[in-house]
Amino acid sequence: MPRLLIVDRSDTIRRLIESRLPSDFTIDSRVDVNAAAGEHDRYFYDLVVWNAGSDGAESPHAIHALKQFFKHHPESAMIVLSDLEKPDFVKRHNLQCEWLPKPIDREQLLAAIENTIHTWNVAPENTQLIVPVEFEGILAFTLKMRTVIQHIMEAAAQDIPVLISGETGTGKDLVAAAIHKRSKRNKCPFLPVNMGAIAPELIASELFGHERGAYTGASEKRAGLFEQAQGGTLFLDEITTMDEKTQVSLLRVLETKTVRRVRGEKDIHVDVRVIAATNENIEEAVRQGRFREDLFYRLDVFRIQLPPLRERHGALSLLTDHFVALFAGQYKKDIRTVSRETYRLIRNYPWPGNIRELKNVIQRAVLLSKGAELTPDLLPDRIRDPGGLGASAPRDEHAIQLGMSLEEVEKAYIKMALNSVSGNKVKAASLLKISRRTLYNKLKRFDLI
Repeated sequence: MPRLLIVDRSDTIRRLIESRLPSDFTIDSRVDVNAAAGEHDRYFYDLVVWNAGSDGAESPHAIHALKQFFKHHPESAMIVLSDLEKPDFVKRHNLQCEWLPKPIDREQLLAAIENTIHTWNVAPENTQLIVPVEFEGILAFTLKMRTVIQHIMEAAAQDIPVLISGETGTGKDLVAAAIHKRSKRNKCPFLPVNMGAIAPELIASELFGHERGAYTGASEKRAGLFEQAQGGTLFLDEITTMDEKTQVSLLRVLETKTVRRVRGEKDIHVDVRVIAATNENIEEAVRQGRFREDLFYRLDVFRIQLPPLRERHGALSLLTDHFVALFAGQYKKDIRTVSRETYRLIRNYPWPGNIRELKNVIQRAVLLSKGAELTPDLLPDRIRDPGGLGASAPRDEHAIQLGMSLEEVEKAYIKMALNSVSGNKVKAASLLKISRRTLYNKLKRFDLI
């Protein structure tokens, strides 16, 4: 049973933690840091959360208390809430001590606690491990994403088809790559292909290859992606965009483990693992007859559902800090803090583009920054404006005029629709009589997201 010790002069933090953690956690609290250090020395707690004082004169006292906590239990985990700088000895000895600034950000604190809890469940042999090193690019700060990490490792251990579902920008490509890197096929190719980006008349040739003279311009035979991925993994993204003919051909490959090139006369054996992904509700696509039910069952052997960023509670502050540090180092910027108002705006925005959108926003903000703090003026208008995408801006009744290109007209019309519904993308998509996915694609194309 995990044991937590809270050091705080009030009951505020304890009540906050108890409201979020499972009931099987033992939570004790102390108001005096020295008494808490003695308690930890005698009974050992898996995690200590200390609401430390902010008075600079207390710094030597704080350092002494920290040394006492780690003296006999250097493997223990600790979260410190303080205005003071993290002591050098904590960095020097690489102690598992999370340092969060005051005033307290409730969601950031809870996310830090959840992150620590995950290291007990997923990687007890190395408590400092967040995610396996081959899961490059995957950031898992919340329990929902810890579940995803666990599912990745389970899927990688079995040589079966995997279906990854989730909104645009949630990292489906990273999950597919992580499964491959963790699997026994990791010495062989990993080939990603976006099915929605291939012209329908070329899909068969791309996937299955073609013989010489199969069509105009086919001057020599060519192996398809299934042959090229022999022994490895083929990642098929946006599978619901495939037409009926391609779905039938893919089903045959999965059933027979053979492919036949376009205009070919013999079957070629292929040993390839298929990982598929979609940002649509694939069950709905099956009900509507747009996706074959038998193919769906073939692909949906192991499902991994990626949560949207808006459901990853507590992750926004930590992800923001991560991307700020990443791009500050990349662009040689001296950014040391993020303002409270910036955090507030970031947490209040719905992030329809998920992690990808957040990463791009922070990258732009860091590039534009001149000082040591990331301020709200560095964020795009759609984030500073609660209505989103300029909902509070005055409407221009003459935005569409003769002489504009069709593309300009479409962009202006989409902006008018969004303004009319206060930036609500679901309502805007309904007003425009297009799917939400199509709307998001157009917003990306017109650089409105």
